[in-house]
Amino acid sequence: MATLQNVFIFILCVAKTFQERRVPSPPSITAGPKPYPKSSWNPELGDRVYVYIAKEKNTRLQCVASGNTPQLRYDWLKDGKLIDFTSNEVKYPNNTLRIYKEQGLGTLNIHRVQESDYGTYQCRASSDREDSQAVSLSKKVELIEAIISPFQDSSDVDSKKVPQGQYLMLTCDPPFSNPKATLSWTLDDTLREMDFNERIVMDYEGNLHFANVASEDGGDKMYSCFAALHFIGFYTKGRTTELKVYGDKAAFQPAKIRWTSEKKVVGVEGESVKFMCIFSGYPTPTISWRRVGRASEESSGYELVISAVKPSDKGEYVCSGTNSVTGNPQEVKFMVDVQAKPTWVSPPLDTRVSVGESGTVNCTAVGNPTPTVEWYIDGKPFKAIPGKRYIQNNVIHIDNLNKKESTVVQCNATNSHGSLFSDVYINVLALPPEITNWTKSLKVAAGRSAVLSCEHNGYPTPTLEWMRGPQLLNGDRYNFTQTSITILNVSKNDEGVFICISKNNQGREQKENMLIVRDKTSIKDLTGITETEEGKTSIEVDSDEDVKFTCIAMTDPREMVRYVWKKNGKVIKDFGDPHVRCEEGCSVLRVQEADATQSGNYTCVANNGIDEDQRTIELRVKAAPDRPDDVKLTSCGDWKLGLQWSAGFHNYMPIINYTIEYSTSFDWDKWTTLYQTSDSNTKVSDVSLSAGVIYKFRIKALNQKGYSEPSEPTNTCKTDPKRPARHPTGVKVKDYKKDGFLYVEWEAISPMEHNGEDFKYKLSVRNIADDNTKSYIVAGDKTSKEIETKDTYQKYGVRVAAENSVGAARGIPQEVFGFSGMGVPTIKPQNFELDKKSPFTAETATFVWDSIPDDSPDLKGKFDGYVIRYWRRDNPGTIKRIEIPPRVLPAATGTGEEDSGKIRETINNLPAYSQLKLDVLVKNVMYESEPSNPIDLNTPEGVPSEVQKLKAEKRGENFIDIGWYLPKRINGDLQQFVVTYQEVFGGRLSQEIEDTIDANYSISPTDMIEHRIVGLEPNTMYRVVVYATTRIGPGDQAALDVMTADKAPLKPPIVTVLSLPEKNGFNISWISDSPSNEVNLKRPGEQFKVVERMNSSRNWMLLTDGLTVGRTYVFTVTAVDGLRRVTSEEIKVPFENTASNRAEDEVFKATWFIIVMVAIAILILVIIIVCLLLKRNRGDKYNVQERENLHGIKNNDMKKPLAKGDFDDNSEKWPLAGNTYDELEKGPQGSEKDSLEEYGDVDPTKFNEDGSFIGQYGNQQATTPSEATAPSSVMHDLI
Repeated sequence: MATLQNVFIFILCVAKTFQERRVPSPPSITAGPKPYPKSSWNPELGDRVYVYIAKEKNTRLQCVASGNTPQLRYDWLKDGKLIDFTSNEVKYPNNTLRIYKEQGLGTLNIHRVQESDYGTYQCRASSDREDSQAVSLSKKVELIEAIISPFQDSSDVDSKKVPQGQYLMLTCDPPFSNPKATLSWTLDDTLREMDFNERIVMDYEGNLHFANVASEDGGDKMYSCFAALHFIGFYTKGRTTELKVYGDKAAFQPAKIRWTSEKKVVGVEGESVKFMCIFSGYPTPTISWRRVGRASEESSGYELVISAVKPSDKGEYVCSGTNSVTGNPQEVKFMVDVQAKPTWVSPPLDTRVSVGESGTVNCTAVGNPTPTVEWYIDGKPFKAIPGKRYIQNNVIHIDNLNKKESTVVQCNATNSHGSLFSDVYINVLALPPEITNWTKSLKVAAGRSAVLSCEHNGYPTPTLEWMRGPQLLNGDRYNFTQTSITILNVSKNDEGVFICISKNNQGREQKENMLIVRDKTSIKDLTGITETEEGKTSIEVDSDEDVKFTCIAMTDPREMVRYVWKKNGKVIKDFGDPHVRCEEGCSVLRVQEADATQSGNYTCVANNGIDEDQRTIELRVKAAPDRPDDVKLTSCGDWKLGLQWSAGFHNYMPIINYTIEYSTSFDWDKWTTLYQTSDSNTKVSDVSLSAGVIYKFRIKALNQKGYSEPSEPTNTCKTDPKRPARHPTGVKVKDYKKDGFLYVEWEAISPMEHNGEDFKYKLSVRNIADDNTKSYIVAGDKTSKEIETKDTYQKYGVRVAAENSVGAARGIPQEVFGFSGMGVPTIKPQNFELDKKSPFTAETATFVWDSIPDDSPDLKGKFDGYVIRYWRRDNPGTIKRIEIPPRVLPAATGTGEEDSGKIRETINNLPAYSQLKLDVLVKNVMYESEPSNPIDLNTPEGVPSEVQKLKAEKRGENFIDIGWYLPKRINGDLQQFVVTYQEVFGGRLSQEIEDTIDANYSISPTDMIEHRIVGLEPNTMYRVVVYATTRIGPGDQAALDVMTADKAPLKPPIVTVLSLPEKNGFNISWISDSPSNEVNLKRPGEQFKVVERMNSSRNWMLLTDGLTVGRTYVFTVTAVDGLRRVTSEEIKVPFENTASNRAEDEVFKATWFIIVMVAIAILILVIIIVCLLLKRNRGDKYNVQERENLHGIKNNDMKKPLAKGDFDDNSEKWPLAGNTYDELEKGPQGSEKDSLEEYGDVDPTKFNEDGSFIGQYGNQQATTPSEATAPSSVMHDLI
């Protein structure tokens, strides 16, 4: 790849040489050796480069030269001696080359570098021309061995005990390396560099310094210094040190200087200068840098780096270290002097001269110190020749050159910081004129200037003349240069041939230049057209309006005009703006839905490739203003805002006012309106601000078109602090569950009202019992406080005050009262029993128990009433609770002496027909007591609640299918379901009809009970009522209104007519949904007559009487439903004498019979194979229970016995829900048939017991003759 690159460079160099003319030139090295590795410490500067390479590695030294010479030759010098590429020193023992030049180039390759290969190399390019012995030299290459020695004692492990807070230095002692290795430290065996910080620093010598040792520096950390030459992959690691840090606390230590870099540094201009100073101490010292004579700090940290140093950086720098226990800061001074490497005043250049002329090369360089210059001629030290060759003021002069004196000049400018190397040639030439480029043909517009060029060269430099015909051109209409002629104000008369003539003392050459003159291009009209304006040079429109610019130009008829549009002087190139597009060859520019960004000057440029004309029109779009600019704060700190700004462009609508918005450090992304000006002034003052807040401000402008975008935010400003304006509100002591604690909360004061730093809340808590007050401080971002009181439900007074660093808000905050946390009551209700004096029903019972005083200390909190609990004795895990709030409890509930101090409570909705257990407990706001004595209760049988989720499943013309689920509470032994229904006429109901459904079988709560109501009228609204009954009587009723379906339109029957030769008749069959059907027959020449009418139980008939052979009969079937009738399509069937054709038919049938039987046998075989494969893949039969489980119905749940009360698990899972009347009216419609009939398959024998279709491939019994034998009607004449 590298060889290809060199070849490419060589080709470019040769191409450059021949670009103008094949002019002989001395060799010149254009691509020399490069430094390796490429790094900031190994730059490509001066007269030599450095290549570091390890032994046994390969290297490549580049050398490519240019020069128009027939014999360009490359040689290499090593340590000043010419390398012999035929000697054994450059070969392997097998006689293959180890050191060789690349073919056609001078690049040197060295394979498997040996000790003897290191040294100084230089490439030399020379010419073997007889008339020139010029030599070009590359920079010298120092080939140096890259090596790194191992650390001594690298396997040792040191252990150091260090007290916490003490200074420590771990030395590196790096081994020898060339070039200098990169040093770092690692904490394990991975050679991953450790991170340094202000406390842990590595100095320039590789030593590791701890300003103070911390406990985290010990443990499993193993410190090792390692050195690396990354570019060759060489690494070596030193001995390992582990730290054992002891002591619980670090002792304070003042800052102390421990290590500094060189204090006097000479910086090289353009390069970096760095200093380091390392301090010890605890706390970790803060290090700062300053330059003497300047007050401000320039940097911080243990290192100061000046990148790209300048002469103005010369001076004294001071490093200062201090910490909180240091008296006077410790200081170290550094002195910087700035010098410079050599640089060319003007880089030396290749020179071409003619025979007899003088050649010069200027090698003037500047630097600090002043560089010295060494000269070489063709690779040899310069020697003066009086009157011929001499040096004056760093310029070499060679006079009176002849053709054989082409020379390569090298100069080397050097000072103590580097060197510059130049390799240029003086090429002596004697060449006749050659015209290399001229204007073969030029078109120009009349009235313009025409420039004809004639580029030429030769040595000596030739002169150039112009002629038109026999006449030599001169005069005021012509301007001449060394390579061109300009003809001013061209007209048609100037069209023709112009000849340029180049000549010198070596010869002459001439070329013809054709000038063609065309009519000039001019724009005749540029118009911007809107609906209301026409023909203006500026147009003003509202935003979102469309604008159309039309440009009309004229040009020479032999040329074609092209249009280009500019906006504000810039060409509209790709029309990427969707609002701007060009049309009609770009002679029309359309701006759609213009906005402010489209305002500006639009220029039409008409161009024919020869000349152009342009015209401009201004578009003014009235839109919202541009955003304000240059917003500056004039005041802020004293709680008053002052701002001034520059108005943005108004976009042709006057600015009405400005809105000032602010954001704060509390949420920089939230902007809030602060102030609105009353006019268009661009300054405000005395706008009130909150105290102690860091603000940013921005401004929006408003005109009749709307608001501008907001301005850029201002810099931050902070207002002066002051005490908070108020104390918090909403203070309250909450009822608290935590015993022994008081919980206080309040409404937060917004950060904008903090008015300063260190905002906080001060709580004063007073125990009412002993009037003892304690204070607590709470952070400003909190709004509650839990306070330990070590008591239970004691009264406290609380005040919450707001404070900041300036002081507390004025006034005394209001005191609020509350109680400390509650505990579990230690008292429980006594003598809980059934009140036998009160009514006792299936769902209602009254209970009494001894009351507990509201203020009893045993309540351990605020009295919150009682709870009666009950559960079935056979299911104690399901407990129902009835809350009895304190507000309904009278002081004494009894009327007699025996009821004094008693609580009486009636409970409704108890589960009927259940064996229950009950108790009662007392509670405070947070906790409940232990329960009272339990009692047993057996509730009598009751009536059910209403059935659940009653809805219409399907509606037909004459029926309604309804469904429901069991009542939530059955309350006894379920006997039956009663369904009543009656027609709804407006607000009246017809006579009620009742159906009953026996319910003495096991029904799961997840089973829907279904019932079909039949004998209904179509399109009629019915009210359906359903209720369940027990032995006690009927339960609650559930009702819905639902409308039957309208009568579906009758469909014409589908008729099949088959000839029956053996019976001399026809078999007519049909498919129809109507209750009855009529078979119609039309004999030739007669009208249709009804042959037979039959109901829907039969759908075929056999016709054999009254038929005449040879005639065609027409059949139809009419569907009849009351007064509605619809007739099928007519079917024409010829009646033939089949006896004469019987023999032929028998043969025909026999053949077809054999074919059909074979086909059936093959089909059966295929079906058997498919079934076997399916059986193998499907496994067991369809499992009904699994299918139900997929729908969320567990078989076990369905079989669960039904509970008599309301504790059934399934009833809890099924929510109470049902259809609204509207939903039921719009419910699903069904036909009068069952589901198989609806899908067109009335033969249940097609399905076996597991729901598959296997039955359709077995024996089937035809229900009619037609079903058994009939093909379709179109095949009747084949049978």
